[in-house]
Amino acid sequence: MIVPRAVIAPLVGGVIGYITNDLAIRMLFRPRKALYIGRFHVPFTPGLIPSQQGRIAQSIGSVVSGQLLNEETLRQTLLSQETLDTLRKKITTFLRVLSKDERTVYDCLRQPEIRGKADISVDALQQKLTDALCAKIVDARLGYAVVDSVVGDKMDFITQNPLFSRLIDGNTQGAIREKLAEKVNELIAEKAPDASAAIVSHYKEELLNARLCDLYAKYQDREEKIVDGILDLYVNILGGNLGRLLKAINIEQIVVDKINGLDAAQLEATIFGIMKHELKAIVYLGALLGFLMGFINLLL
Repeated sequence: MIVPRAVIAPLVGGVIGYITNDLAIRMLFRPRKALYIGRFHVPFTPGLIPSQQGRIAQSIGSVVSGQLLNEETLRQTLLSQETLDTLRKKITTFLRVLSKDERTVYDCLRQPEIRGKADISVDALQQKLTDALCAKIVDARLGYAVVDSVVGDKMDFITQNPLFSRLIDGNTQGAIREKLAEKVNELIAEKAPDASAAIVSHYKEELLNARLCDLYAKYQDREEKIVDGILDLYVNILGGNLGRLLKAINIEQIVVDKINGLDAAQLEATIFGIMKHELKAIVYLGALLGFLMGFINLLL
């Protein structure tokens, strides 16, 4: 009887340990809804994770907005030297496209979409030019270029983190990108009229009848200063408005809404998909500990 007992006791302990840990893990997710017997609420229903889904969502949203995409992080990214170098290249490329454009500024102003009258005064032309320049700046929607070329590269912490990459999927990242880009565009649109008016007022006499290619050739030696001026405008617009920008976007709420939008089955599948091997290891560890406890019990 000693030999069978020496075999059976550890095996029973292992089976109990396996079942206990497996049940405990399943109770994290099941049942997915609260159960009642009459008016009596069955304890531990729903499972821990479904019952705490809102708190989990809030915690992850707080981490993303408070530590990963906060004002300091965006400031370091959007106003970093790497970002400014990237924008400098894009602006320089844009300016050099003008070297092949033979239209005059006045020709541009007389295009159907911006032309108001055949005869127009210098002051009116100045206003038209200001409006046209402002429109060009706004229509360029630089917010998307900034977010795509800069912030997009900084989302690695989400895509490389299994938990965040599942809970904050491509659609959620896209929503963050969309709102961030739109708010940058709104800031640019807000500041563009004053900036455009200042530029046109300073250069209006030369600008109105000059060909775009001639203007580029004339100011080619000042290209670096022009680019610096545009970059200074970018820094001033974003540097003083990042807090307002993030408040308007409310990244935390985007993440919270996304996670809360998952039903219990989706949340379970997501977490199991991420931690499948780890959860199985816990179950097997329970079996091993149960086996050892059964064996140790024989020695007592």
